[in-house]
Amino acid sequence: MIFLIVFGGLMLILGGFYLANSWQQYREWKGGTIIVVLSLAAVIYGVINLPAFNHNKQDSSAASSSQVTTTSGRAAFSNKANIGSGNGSASQENKEMAILRQLQKGYAKFGDVSFDSKTKTYKVTPTDDDTVNALKQLAQDPSQAEQMGWSKLTDSFKKNSKDIDKAMGTDYSISIMNPGDDSQAMYTAKNGKTTYDIANQ
Repeated sequence: MIFLIVFGGLMLILGGFYLANSWQQYREWKGGTIIVVLSLAAVIYGVINLPAFNHNKQDSSAASSSQVTTTSGRAAFSNKANIGSGNGSASQENKEMAILRQLQKGYAKFGDVSFDSKTKTYKVTPTDDDTVNALKQLAQDPSQAEQMGWSKLTDSFKKNSKDIDKAMGTDYSISIMNPGDDSQAMYTAKNGKTTYDIANQ
């Protein structure tokens, strides 16, 4: 049940990001809402079925589990990271893959998302025709960044980087890859901060 609570909390937060992102960019809310509702239900179900909860034990474990249902998703994220930190590399890999799946859903209309375990980088490669053409032009002439609205896109990635940092710990990056050369990043954020931006080169 602990795993269900933790995983549900992780899905709840990422679902919230997906919902916000979908609403801001596409004015779509149905998919994100379904994910948030199902994740919340999983967390509540897990807490109710905890042995400590059922026997009304007032130990610290029960108090921590109960808090997941009353606090925001960010607290559940923190709980996920804290629990995972003591469970070895397998647990960390599971969290990496869980976040990868959520990013793939969130950026489904934007492009493909992959994870480079060596550099701990989530790479987003645009596939939408309009975006691909715009980014190719930007790669050739970075001075067009402002008129293209580049900062709005990079701000979104920076926020996602901050949330990944809270969920996974430090040293994880997210990059927008050059659609003309997917070995080169056009933008990278790490720990909620920009580390590379083609527009500033």
